Amino acid sequence: MAIQLNPSISEALTHFVAAKKTAKSVQQGHQELGRFVAWCGRERGVGDLSPSEVAEYAQQIGLGGQDSAHRLHPVKAFLTYWKDQGWIDNGLASHLRVPRTRRNTPAKTSVRRGDVNGNNGTHLSQEGYDRLVAQLDDLKGERVGVVEEIKRAMADKDFRENAPLDAAKDHQGIIESRIRDLEASINSAQILESKPAKVARSRVGAKVTLKDVTSGRVIAYTLVDVREADASTGRISTKSPVGLALLDRTVGEEVTINVPKGTLKYTVQKIAGA
Repeated sequence: MAIQLNPSISEALTHFVAAKKTAKSVQQGHQELGRFVAWCGRERGVGDLSPSEVAEYAQQIGLGGQDSAHRLHPVKAFLTYWKDQGWIDNGLASHLRVPRTRRNTPAKTSVRRGDVNGNNGTHLSQEGYDRLVAQLDDLKGERVGVVEEIKRAMADKDFRENAPLDAAKDHQGIIESRIRDLEASINSAQILESKPAKVARSRVGAKVTLKDVTSGRVIAYTLVDVREADASTGRISTKSPVGLALLDRTVGEEVTINVPKGTLKYTVQKIAGA
């Protein structure tokens, strides 16, 4: 299976499952892997994921109680696979640790970063919402085809070495996981207003105009849910280091952002949003 040097996280998952399909731990960890991929953002490149994001995911899983470390095992294997394939230079699996103080604590309700004014839910533009609905429809159509693949593969009565059946079942598991994630996102979605307006603080849906303190260059970013991120059009995810740092800012505020290539310093010049 050919794959590019910086595949999307979703593509990496498909490649990983195909390569490790005989591993019982991978088969049992499909749900956790699907949850991790959805949390990161399926279309993000594997090279875009930062150590701090991996650590934050571990912290959130750590709120789940005593089985937290067990739930992270398949994700750690997945991240190790990225390094083994040469998709990333620095390993991320070592950052996937449950904080000691939280290993045995009862579950708590937490608000994920990027939530607007502390409200839970997926905040999407109408265009982004329609795109998710279209993706869900496509997957449901694909689901029917996979069921037929399984039926054809099961016609071979020798299940011990039935590679087509194993591959079809792996494919089905990934599709069902994606369908569940999309349905959850659609059901909890809050549609952002399409008409721009001045807002006091930056939030999901806001367009933030910045001035680079060093070069004087002016740049604008629109803060969006990870499912709508597109760096080529200036739409950045609130899960990215830059997007996260720009949340809840006011005009005139100076923002310092640590990125892999160094430190960025901006002054917020204008905020417009839904």
